[in-house]
Amino acid sequence: MRTSETIETHARVLFELATLADVVDAVNADLAAVATAVRGHVDLHQTLRDAGLPAEKKREIMRGIFGESVTPEALAIVTLMVERGHTDSLGELARVFSETAEAQRGVVVADVTTAIELDDALRAKLVKQLTEATGRPVTLRERVDSSILGGIRINIAGRVLDGTITSQLDGVRQALTTARQGGEA
Repeated sequence: MRTSETIETHARVLFELATLADVVDAVNADLAAVATAVRGHVDLHQTLRDAGLPAEKKREIMRGIFGESVTPEALAIVTLMVERGHTDSLGELARVFSETAEAQRGVVVADVTTAIELDDALRAKLVKQLTEATGRPVTLRERVDSSILGGIRINIAGRVLDGTITSQLDGVRQALTTARQGGEA
């Protein structure tokens, strides 16, 4: 089984378990926290990736660090992934689980790219407008990309709404290069 299939299977099974235990939101937050902690701590990350370290030792490390602070469901799946050599895929597992939970709840995810971070007021206004436009609850997945110079790009439900300064400049550049060259008569 490919890694992406493994992650999707683990996320789907974990979602079903979390749903039965009524801890979907907690598992969602826990997966993100574990992935961030492992990725952010170089020594821990390297230790968990060490193929020479026995699975039992990796299990002990995971339980010691996360055992009291995350749900048993989240701990079980991340420990299994670490034991099987998928430490680098914990972030992907968190993302796929989150997307699965959102899809099951009927939430539409809008990928939003801006040149600077959104403030709370603009974020709330954007969520409200997108929710009204789609007729479904909307969650923002935000990304900051200074190369767009300004404005906003929204990718939602397969549509791209591009109001970035970069795209506007590209449009002007294209119009200028294809415009008929005039001259004096």
